Amino acid sequence: MEVSRIFLLFILILLLFGTGAYALDSKIPKEGTVFVGENDLDISDCNVRTGDEIAFWSSGSPEGTPDSRAKVMDARHFFVDPAFFSGKTGTWYGLISKKPVFKVQDPWIQLDVEEQGIDHEPEWIKKGNLVSFKISTNMYTLTERPGSAGVPVRLNLTGPNETTFTTLQSPTGSYNLDKIFVYYSPFDTGAVWETKDDGKYPEGEYTAWATIQVNDIAEKNPGDGVTTSLKTTFLLSKIKPEKDKDAKSTSDKKSGSGKKDADADKNEIITNTPSPTPTWTPAQTPTEEPVPELTLDIAPIVTEPVIEVTAKPTKTPLPSPPREKKTTAQKQPLSPFLGIISLAVLLLAAGKRQ
Repeated sequence: MEVSRIFLLFILILLLFGTGAYALDSKIPKEGTVFVGENDLDISDCNVRTGDEIAFWSSGSPEGTPDSRAKVMDARHFFVDPAFFSGKTGTWYGLISKKPVFKVQDPWIQLDVEEQGIDHEPEWIKKGNLVSFKISTNMYTLTERPGSAGVPVRLNLTGPNETTFTTLQSPTGSYNLDKIFVYYSPFDTGAVWETKDDGKYPEGEYTAWATIQVNDIAEKNPGDGVTTSLKTTFLLSKIKPEKDKDAKSTSDKKSGSGKKDADADKNEIITNTPSPTPTWTPAQTPTEEPVPELTLDIAPIVTEPVIEVTAKPTKTPLPSPPREKKTTAQKQPLSPFLGIISLAVLLLAAGKRQ
């Protein structure tokens, strides 16, 4: 009898602590937020059933004819299809009930690579310095779903010789890039990359970008700045690269050539064409002396302004995402191992009573 009670208590403990710990990111709470492209969501708690129609009013109020409508084919396996929901952000309601079902948002993500030093420049990381990654996204609100630790994001990093990195050497050990849980925005990983190792991280060009890894959203709604951030390319080197060297050399050449041409134009010589000399024979008597016509052959002086052109490197601007309020890290649910500890305590208590 005592064993049965202990077993029952153990089951209750697992249900109490295990449910939150093992809840999936696909379970949407009532009037929760879903993101365009998320697949296999459970919206059965959202005032909707399989077969119901949901609708969107751009005015935000479910009155009159809706701007868009969609049918829920399976409330426990729902797909936020970009063909129907992209751009239609806001609250969706039941077509008949007029009750709010969920809120729709278009996902976005941005990645910044930041050097922990005084020599920080976007295109150059000084070899030996520490590097951190800053992830900004509106999908951090997955923490509102039961048991979610935040949105999982994969950091992608490639280096010289087409090397792909899945982990980085940090001051405290190895840092895994495959799954980083972002539970506020912007999320800072801290100094997780120690670049001083020449064998692991040779000097050269590196490229980094981030991809959201939840509910198939990156596959169903791909796009730069949407579910994958724009790529950031930088040079890892001990020496700061020189900028505009080639452009300056070209400009100097053009400037020198223009000056030489101008000097040549100034040295043009004005010449006179000799006038013809009248001739006659002795038998003839000149009646009128011909007047010679003076002609001048003047070469026009053509000058052109010397324009120095300096090429400026350009870089594709990142999108300007809306600012999100920074939220504090939520406490993670207690581990199911507490249940095991509780069971052990109960067993010891039962043994003492016997």
